[in-house]
Amino acid sequence: MPTSRHPLSFRHVEVIHAVVLTGSATGAAERLHVTQPAVSNMLRDAQERLGFELFTHKAGRLVANAKTLALFDEIERSFTGLSEINGLAERLRHQHRRRVVLACTPVFGAVVLPRMLALLRIASPDVLYTVHSRSAEHVAAMVSSQKADIGFGLTVPPMPGVHSKVLAELPMVCYLPSGHRLARKRKAISAAELSGEPMISFSDHEGLDEIIGNAFRGCGGPPVAVVECPAALSACAMVSAGVGFTIFDPLPARLLSRKHLALRPFDPTTTVQYRAYWFDTRMPLTERDDLLNHARQALRELNA
Repeated sequence: MPTSRHPLSFRHVEVIHAVVLTGSATGAAERLHVTQPAVSNMLRDAQERLGFELFTHKAGRLVANAKTLALFDEIERSFTGLSEINGLAERLRHQHRRRVVLACTPVFGAVVLPRMLALLRIASPDVLYTVHSRSAEHVAAMVSSQKADIGFGLTVPPMPGVHSKVLAELPMVCYLPSGHRLARKRKAISAAELSGEPMISFSDHEGLDEIIGNAFRGCGGPPVAVVECPAALSACAMVSAGVGFTIFDPLPARLLSRKHLALRPFDPTTTVQYRAYWFDTRMPLTERDDLLNHARQALRELNA
């Protein structure tokens, strides 16, 4: 039978976190405003409770091992949540405005949301909007866990209790470096013409790999990827730098210089849907519909 061990206290967790960040007991002590012996004793006790070593000594520093780094990742998530709670408490202490939490994908947040909020701020100047930028799966998850009032992003599989509505269906286009041989074409770039070209792929991010894979199915599958990048803005910026081509909707091009970037229609015709996600009890119907209408209008204008 394994011997039972005492769990870590919050103070143990603070010390481990501080030592990983600073690389020494002295640095952790300064960060936590305690003495160095207090940190060393707490670290020794944490290791006894855990039953494994947390750090090794290298060149005068305390270096975290693989188990400690795994523990640190979980601590970071907990500390981030605590930081957000404290941040909210501080804001509530100093302001009396109503708060609306929006979750959205990075492209939506960078291109569409500014247009929406510019109009919403005029209509509702007493509202504080808090924006979280996440992948579409995490957007829907934040809505599901009621950490966000409403979410915006690409289509993801349904989640229990989360409602969604299509805001716009945008065409997928081919992003090419401006000097690419195919950039001289004014007509649509076919999947077959891209065979053998270096591709920037999105992996399984938000189902884009399946959408793109289906588009290339008729010519033996998509070209071999030279870079796998789940962030659409980064992928399109890599195209500008000449790394390769990618297939995505036109929104990221709004933020990139067209001097080094060419957009062409893509054949076969392929589309992606942007959706809104919400939980019924989170916000009044009229306010939610107002947000949806502003999102539709912004997407319509941008797509035009």
